[in-house]
Amino acid sequence: MSLLVEYTVLEGKAAAQTAALEEFVAGLKALGPQGFDYTAFETDDPSRFIALLEFDDEAGKQRFLDSAPFAAYREGAGDRFPGPPKTTTIRLVASTR
Repeated sequence: MSLLVEYTVLEGKAAAQTAALEEFVAGLKALGPQGFDYTAFETDDPSRFIALLEFDDEAGKQRFLDSAPFAAYREGAGDRFPGPPKTTTIRLVASTR
């Protein structure tokens, strides 16, 4: 299972969001293999970001949701976001990965 997450940040908050994402991903990496992968992208629009979450299974998804890095990231996100992200469940069709 994979999720595509699309969101915007408030004007002037792009640098803070990038720093928060770097800290968040470092925290996730420190957990070691947990059954999930998280990748974040910035776009040409400095306020728009996209993230890809890939889960090995439902247990991997739950470990991500329950992780301390995710809790810390969510806690600090309130001053950067004008609203909740758009989340879309996606399924792999083809890849060169």
